[in-house]
Amino acid sequence: MCTASILNLCAISLDRYVAVTRPVTYPSIMSTRRAKSLIAGLWVLSFVICFPPLVGWKEQKVKENVYYQYGNYTLVSVTPSPAPPLPCPWTCELTNDAGYVVYSALGSFYIPMFVMLFFYWRIYRAAVRTTRAINQGFRTTKGKRR
Repeated sequence: MCTASILNLCAISLDRYVAVTRPVTYPSIMSTRRAKSLIAGLWVLSFVICFPPLVGWKEQKVKENVYYQYGNYTLVSVTPSPAPPLPCPWTCELTNDAGYVVYSALGSFYIPMFVMLFFYWRIYRAAVRTTRAINQGFRTTKGKRR
């Protein structure tokens, strides 16, 4: 749900960008159907980002004892005993796999952050440009009246 929330913030920044840069055509660009499709797509994407550990993203298999014969001797490779239990029996740990951590961090935080920064930077540029045009129009109008 956190990932979906962050991705919805990206959708809001996209929506604001379209509304600011294309105010006349905005209603036809962002119809109700497109908005619903965008939101549904973002929820599916957040599910794709967060679902892999639930189905066993690179779960580590527990190795069993391996027996080697060397002449009259049998060598046994014993797996180490599990770590002692933590003081609190309630832990929420899906996976510590580095690949998933990078995948999840990029999809849930860093890529959305850059998307939002990009759109809000473009909104800022459009607002500055519009403000300059309005101010220049007022100056021109004032100049003509004199």
